[in-house]
Amino acid sequence: MEENEQGKLETADFSQFKWVGFIPGKSKVDDLSMLKFHGDIRKLDIPENFSPATYTLQFIKSGTMKADINNQIHELSANSGYFIAPDFLVRHPNAEGYPEMYIISFTVDFIQELHLPFSLAQIAYIYSRPVWRMSAQKMQRIEHYCELLREVCDDKNREAAAQLLKSMVFYLAGDMTSAATQQSQLSRNEEITGKFLVLVDANYAQQHSLDWYASELCLSARYIANTIKQTLGMTASSCIERALTHRAKTLLSTSTTPIAEIAEMLGFQNQSHFGTFFKRQAGVSPSAYRTQYHS
Repeated sequence: MEENEQGKLETADFSQFKWVGFIPGKSKVDDLSMLKFHGDIRKLDIPENFSPATYTLQFIKSGTMKADINNQIHELSANSGYFIAPDFLVRHPNAEGYPEMYIISFTVDFIQELHLPFSLAQIAYIYSRPVWRMSAQKMQRIEHYCELLREVCDDKNREAAAQLLKSMVFYLAGDMTSAATQQSQLSRNEEITGKFLVLVDANYAQQHSLDWYASELCLSARYIANTIKQTLGMTASSCIERALTHRAKTLLSTSTTPIAEIAEMLGFQNQSHFGTFFKRQAGVSPSAYRTQYHS
């Protein structure tokens, strides 16, 4: 690693990272995290304070690898990028050589500061088609953005980091969302899946019922369930449960918020109901999970 970053990331193992930068958040989770990675993707171990309740953009400069995103295998090579939402399931089953890539992770709070004017159709498209290709020239410009972001992260300049990230997203928008306006490019199932996942990310803490999401989409719960199963290979309810579990893990591992308050924040009737849910999802009680990080 070229530099030894100080702060919340100092306890992590960065043997395969060339550099790390971050903009601190209000809790132990950084609002913006920047990594430059060059190594064995199968051994990539994102530090715990890179919260699962974040959005991530990854850009591959060189090398090839496979990414299993929501049970769909994608072939990734140089000059490609992909998007990961908080409730995505992502694995990297194999790679050739040592991929070199940039990883940008940001919280919901940080992205809301950008006020990005994307339509729901565009967002749904990104959720359903999270991988895109770009030209070598565009990849060089993305590298430049990443290096600039690293500099403002070093200076902890939050406003500059927000403006740079916003500018970079607009620069990428053509590659990420242009096909969203072409209805033939986005199947009905993909459109519904994307809109459902967007709703889950925005409302999972208040709405746990599939019926509510179906009502918002003006569709039946059975239709939503069948669509998500066909598109993602998992149940619609599991998407909601996974988002809740990710957020619960983040709050338990990075804050001292009482478990009863976490249960209320996540829309559970009481701490007991939350504990039953969490143990079913994580295999341990909330208090036992927290002990792993605060002992």
